[in-house]
Amino acid sequence: MIRYISALLPVAMLLGGCSSFRVHSDPDITPAPYVGTKQALRNTKQVWSDYDYYGQVALVALDVPLSAVADTLLLPYDAYHSGDK
Repeated sequence: MIRYISALLPVAMLLGGCSSFRVHSDPDITPAPYVGTKQALRNTKQVWSDYDYYGQVALVALDVPLSAVADTLLLPYDAYHSGDK
C-alpha cells in the first residue's frame, strides 16, 4: 500500500494546479492574479452540472486548491505582467 501511495504522490504533484499551468501557458490569456483558480472553479461547476459519476467531480475539484497554491507561487509574475496586453 505504501508503494502504491508513493508512486501516485509524484503524479498528483505533477498534475496539481493543471488549470493554473494551462492558463499561464496560453499566450492569448492575459495574466491576472489567481486566473488559474478561477478557471478551475469554472471547470468544477461545469463538471458538477454535467457529471457522469461523483469520482469525476472529486478529481476536478481537487484541482482548485492545487491551482490556488500554484497561483500563489505565480502571483509576483501575474502582478508584473497584468498590464501587458
